[in-house]
Amino acid sequence: MKIAQLALSFLISGVSAATAADSPADAAAVSFTNEQRELSNCWGDTPPAAEWHPTYSAGWTDGYCRFTVDCNSPGYSTELACCKGTYGGQMSGECLRRLPNPPTTSPTGAGGLDVYYPDYDMTWSEGHCVNERPLPSGRPTYGSMLACCKGAYGGQMSGACLAKLPSPPTTSPTEVGGPGLWYPDYATSWADAKCLNTWPAPFNTGDRPVYDDQLACCKAAYGGQTSGACIASLPSPPTTSPTAAGGLDFWYPDYDTSWADASCKNERPLPFNVGDRPTYDTLLACCKGAYGGQISGACIATLPSPPTTSPTAVGGLDFWYPDYDTSWADASCKNERPLPFNVGDRPTYDTLLACCKGAYGGQISGACIATLPSPPTTSPTAVGGLDFWYPDYDTSW
Repeated sequence: MKIAQLALSFLISGVSAATAADSPADAAAVSFTNEQRELSNCWGDTPPAAEWHPTYSAGWTDGYCRFTVDCNSPGYSTELACCKGTYGGQMSGECLRRLPNPPTTSPTGAGGLDVYYPDYDMTWSEGHCVNERPLPSGRPTYGSMLACCKGAYGGQMSGACLAKLPSPPTTSPTEVGGPGLWYPDYATSWADAKCLNTWPAPFNTGDRPVYDDQLACCKAAYGGQTSGACIASLPSPPTTSPTAAGGLDFWYPDYDTSWADASCKNERPLPFNVGDRPTYDTLLACCKGAYGGQISGACIATLPSPPTTSPTAVGGLDFWYPDYDTSWADASCKNERPLPFNVGDRPTYDTLLACCKGAYGGQISGACIATLPSPPTTSPTAVGGLDFWYPDYDTSW
């Protein structure tokens, strides 16, 4: 009889060990029971009393506790104690769900973690450190709450993390090993921004320029800032905004200002990505290329010795197009720069006469042909008749 019981015990042990490897928690439990039990005397002459045991064969996610006699797992006096001791932190809540009166949340493990980690479920300004189970994957950990607050929330103005300490300090701790570098504040508009050295930095290494001191940062990142917001934050600010560390050696059109009032610039920082705007070697070339025909003369007025009239564009277009900004009866054709439409949005013609005939054939005022170097005495007919017919409603029926 004892031989049969011993064989049965070994058989149960083999099945449990095979199924227990479903998860790290199961494997640990098997290791524990293997070390503690004595297989040859598990049953003995008198079977052990029934207790609540984890069901390792169900895996971690679907695991639960059952009231049984089991030599291969730890026993608990109550089902709740079994769930908390074996399945603490089980996200599915399967073990708790089987309780006669299950709680609304999964119980924490027996005791908190011995490390602290930042709570990323809260905003950084209000965040703090916790040691709750289970530990989220990929989260940095610290040996104490203070170390966590300093490492993850150094510079937090609200002091929310420090306020959780048993004896919180009166000010927020500085970052652990924060470098004395300065960087531009891209979260604020350029006109009102300044340089910061708050750490942890809100960007990855290499994503923003950094400077050894605040003045160098203001000059390089906010040179030409009219508001003087950056230099105003210096301990002893100068009376005017510093110029950039050298002006650009090319000029570009100012697309932030209306075309009629705009001019060309060579200011830092460049307000566009390289290649997104045309650039010119000189201010005059930029005014002629980008603002040729500008009636206000705003661009050329910025020249050191501006001419008395707005410069013509760098060469007229080699084709003509109808002027849709003027009523048809008074309009003519143009070849001016810049082109007031996207390529393909209007018909174009090789000559002014072809444009007048194609776009304004039949124009009674003769406004278009009047712009020809040697205009005829009457408006030209359109190029070819229509390929369809229509009734003349201007004459009595």
